[in-house]
Amino acid sequence: MKKSLLALAVLGAFAGAASAQSSVTLYGRVDLSVAKNAGTAQKAMQNGSGSRFGVRGVEDLGGGTSAFFNIEHRYNADTGAMSDASRMWGGRSIVGLQGGFGKVTLGREYTTAFLGSQLVADPWGWDTVATDLTVALTGGAIARVRNDSSLTYNFAASGFSFGAQTAEAVDTINNFQKKPVNFSLGYAAGPLAIGMGYERTGAEAAAAAKWTTFHGSYNLGAVKLGGLIGTGNTAANAKHKSWMLTAVAPMGQGEFRAAFGKLTADPAGAAPKTDAAKGFAVGYHYALSKRTTLYTEFVRNTARVTEKTGYDFGIKHNF
Repeated sequence: MKKSLLALAVLGAFAGAASAQSSVTLYGRVDLSVAKNAGTAQKAMQNGSGSRFGVRGVEDLGGGTSAFFNIEHRYNADTGAMSDASRMWGGRSIVGLQGGFGKVTLGREYTTAFLGSQLVADPWGWDTVATDLTVALTGGAIARVRNDSSLTYNFAASGFSFGAQTAEAVDTINNFQKKPVNFSLGYAAGPLAIGMGYERTGAEAAAAAKWTTFHGSYNLGAVKLGGLIGTGNTAANAKHKSWMLTAVAPMGQGEFRAAFGKLTADPAGAAPKTDAAKGFAVGYHYALSKRTTLYTEFVRNTARVTEKTGYDFGIKHNF
């Protein structure tokens, strides 16, 4: 009897140790705003950023190595409908290993050019009505946010960061002419951060669609100033070039954000250059708590034919 009790105690100790080395986290966001987007006169309730529900976990494998996974569902909080009817885990669907060698990820994942250069250069992180301008300036109307069936590698040390990704050209959803590839380089030390990203989307017609960005920022304390330039071409061989200047400043319990810039499109052939996006965006985000934020934005995009302005008033809660 005593031996049985001792065996159970030992097994319980091992089970406790094993469970302590693994963790699974449920998380999410609900974000809704009353808004009018640039380019339309219609006012609507909409997601200011991607409302989501996700599960992520990590298991310690020993020796400084761990396995991880992340699946994330995106939905429209105003109706409960899926953001993308073709896939359940539209945000992320990944599994991988990480350790001193870096981080290797398989599955549906953000491009390294997006995370390493395009996203970090946008004060709104591709959220709210401000994206009518900032997404065009940082992504050039070319870049992809995520790739399915991808293999991604990331490494960071001593302020330097590097990421590279390749993805299958053809799977059950996609059918590209070539495999998408992208990479990013970055350096951050104190108030300074600089970096670049390159992406070939895999789409080809007259040319391969590709987009390159260079970005930088410097935090002065009272305000963080930033900038980005982008250049590339579409699959139809139209040349796109962009520039953007940004400012982010703490104000009380909130944060003031501003951006100004232009994206120029130069079609192949004799067609004249046009402004694909041009204007400015300003906004203020007020933190009610660490998890809940009130926000408002105003954007003006003079490249729009009509309804050049947009605005929103919203609330975002993370859990």
